[in-house]
Amino acid sequence: LNKLGIQEDKIVYIPNGIPDEFFKNSAKPKDKIIYLGRVSPIKNIETLIQAIPFVSNKKIILEIIGPVEQPYGESLNRLIQSNNLQERVIFSPAIFNTKDKIKKLDEGKIFILPSKSEGMPQGIIEAMARGRIVVASDTKGASDLIADKKNGFLFKTGDIEDCSRAINEILAKKTKDLEKIKKTAKLSVEQFRWSVIIKKIESLIKSS
Repeated sequence: LNKLGIQEDKIVYIPNGIPDEFFKNSAKPKDKIIYLGRVSPIKNIETLIQAIPFVSNKKIILEIIGPVEQPYGESLNRLIQSNNLQERVIFSPAIFNTKDKIKKLDEGKIFILPSKSEGMPQGIIEAMARGRIVVASDTKGASDLIADKKNGFLFKTGDIEDCSRAINEILAKKTKDLEKIKKTAKLSVEQFRWSVIIKKIESLIKSS
């Protein structure tokens, strides 16, 4: 917009928002890593699946939630079987209801997004609002939201070893350190509350 000649003070960024319900108190998580979103090649879920054998906690479960595109889903199932991960990686149907989505996010000790590319990842914003520990590949969209080791964790896109390293780093951290990261994560996405965004829009209309 600047290159088009529009003045800086005439530009206002209005992000996609999330309902205020996401910011209410969250429940205690289970021993789970949660992926919630579209199950498609761009999401690079194969990197995450291949990282699971290297995760230090052998009891932790990866739950993949969302609509599955074929034949990608079939290739993921073959990968799970070839790595003997049938008991550690499970698929669940897509969730569209806000209440159900919040409940599912709360089950995860870790929320992960291993995508090859992201714009403004809504799933990360929702998980951070719930006070979850978020891990994501270092796409531009994720990096705009996550400051590594401060309000979440980043790993090199497509790097299996670095993905497992990030998960293991979280599992090794003390509870007080994780709680600090969760609190920082929640505060960092306050700007995405719909109530905050609506006030911003109203202010713009009144000032125009």
